[in-house]
Amino acid sequence: MNDEPRPRKTLSLKPGVVLTRPLGPEPLTPIKTSRPARLPKPPKPTPPPPQIFGWKCKPCGQGFDLPVDAPEDQDVRCPSCNARVGKVGDFSMDPPPNRLRARRVKAEL
Repeated sequence: MNDEPRPRKTLSLKPGVVLTRPLGPEPLTPIKTSRPARLPKPPKPTPPPPQIFGWKCKPCGQGFDLPVDAPEDQDVRCPSCNARVGKVGDFSMDPPPNRLRARRVKAEL
């Protein structure tokens, strides 16, 4: 047995064929593309002004306002965590009682 591989058969061209380019794959040429002009970025929208509340829930920190035209004995609940923060009459006392589960928001200037 022989360990050498058998030689391949040589391909030949038909008689009368003239080569116009070298045999093999086409050479890779970079394709130049023109970049479209960049459009300017639109300006970012301005954020809405922060909402100002009169009171803040002690358990969750969410701000809220008191209901308008509510009876003095109506319960006030936090809109976020639904905790009972006090009665409408408790918010009008000065100073507010200790049982109130909300604190007055300081005015920011």
